[in-house]
Amino acid sequence: MGETLVANLDDAIATHPDRVCVIDVDGAESTYRELDLMANGVAAALGKRGVGRGDRVGICRRKSAGTVAALLGVLRTGAAYVPVDTGSPSDRNRRIFEDCGVVAVLLDEADPASVPPNAAEIVGDPPATGVRPSAPAIHPEDLAYVLYTSGSTGHPKGVCLEHRNATSFVDWCVRTFDASCEDRCSSHAPFHFDLSILDLWMPLSIGGSVVLIDESTARDPRSLPALIAERRVTNWYSVPSILALMTSHGDLESHDHSSLRTVCFAGEVFPLSDLRRLRATWSGPDFWNLYGPTETNVCTAYRVPDGAGLDGAEPLPIGRACDHCEVRIVDDAGARLGSGEVGRIVCRGGPVMRGYWGLDPDRTAAFIEIEGHRWYDTGDLGAFDSKSRVHFHGRRDRMVKRHGYRIELGEIEAGLDRADFLVESAVMAESTPVGVVIHAAVRPVSGTRPSIIGLRTHCGKVLPGYMIPDRFHVVDGLPRTATGKVDLPRLRSEVILDS
Repeated sequence: MGETLVANLDDAIATHPDRVCVIDVDGAESTYRELDLMANGVAAALGKRGVGRGDRVGICRRKSAGTVAALLGVLRTGAAYVPVDTGSPSDRNRRIFEDCGVVAVLLDEADPASVPPNAAEIVGDPPATGVRPSAPAIHPEDLAYVLYTSGSTGHPKGVCLEHRNATSFVDWCVRTFDASCEDRCSSHAPFHFDLSILDLWMPLSIGGSVVLIDESTARDPRSLPALIAERRVTNWYSVPSILALMTSHGDLESHDHSSLRTVCFAGEVFPLSDLRRLRATWSGPDFWNLYGPTETNVCTAYRVPDGAGLDGAEPLPIGRACDHCEVRIVDDAGARLGSGEVGRIVCRGGPVMRGYWGLDPDRTAAFIEIEGHRWYDTGDLGAFDSKSRVHFHGRRDRMVKRHGYRIELGEIEAGLDRADFLVESAVMAESTPVGVVIHAAVRPVSGTRPSIIGLRTHCGKVLPGYMIPDRFHVVDGLPRTATGKVDLPRLRSEVILDS
């Protein structure tokens, strides 16, 4: 395997030019040779606009073979791609692009509201060409992509991943899942979500096929089982919630899923009752519980046992440290903790990010120094068991995960506070048997009482869909502590639990 994503994919193009590379959302197939020509066109279009090594290029496009080619085209120029949610408000996407200084944005349709004033706008697929533009040498330490996650300050923050971070993870995936050019891997996650790195770059690095799944189908548990069967998917990867919904509503028994050999899930806890039902139906493939924040991608993994191994009541462990990184459980002083002791999950090694865009890595609390080495502090709590497996024990801050998305409740509050009809807000999360429920308590301007529809409409203009609260509570005031801070425990008991 090569040391950059470009080297890996170019090797696959040279070795497997006529193999199917991408199966589009409509079932159309593109070969590696065709992807190469499309990527050449993108790189040429970017080159004409002065894009080069070290630049950033925004991606605001729906899934398609052309979008996959766009990612490769960006990387061939030496630039990094910055994908955003096409369903998010244009203002939010533009702020992301402005934050990291993109010099160009690739879009499906013209959307001036999403594009910073000084960035070039490229709409649609540039003409494919057999001429590969001259390109700079790409190094392992060059930036490959920037993935924006929810930020505690109310603004998204950009996670900067280098080529060597990505290939460290991809190489681990190929070894662990015994991937080959015969594999057909689902692309269920959107490209701005970190699960997409496995979906895309594992098969593309070895001559396999990427099976693209559009956004509406990805949310439909009744449609997905037929797609898995018809496209003969061999490797599935998603958040557990969609697998649980497929188990309950997808009529799995009526479809031939014998092609499946690996099923991976990550991003949230998989309820054991749902996992047992799915495991009983899909008895052939290996199941893997993967763990890791965007900043490290996957850093621990647990192969789910068959049959009786799922009889217990305790949640699954998140597994042992992957062999391309090191994971420890430490106390607040950085000292290692023993088996059974709950502490901070920290990670170092190949997959760990360079840092956050615009923030000095040495000044961010995300990195701590232990024994002369820099470790990433995940913000999660965990404990090792006697078999060196990590068990997850929750978060230390106000971050929650819903449908695999990492959400800082402070960012939702910041979005609500932009409403001119509100005075203040407080957001809380509640864990329920069906997942995380987000509550928003809002105090309106005196003499007004906003409707739920009005509140949801405002949120839809300033927040991505997955951040919009499930329930709104209009209050006359927020309870305060003696120091003037919002009294979250009292708010929970007086407003949320009593509602």
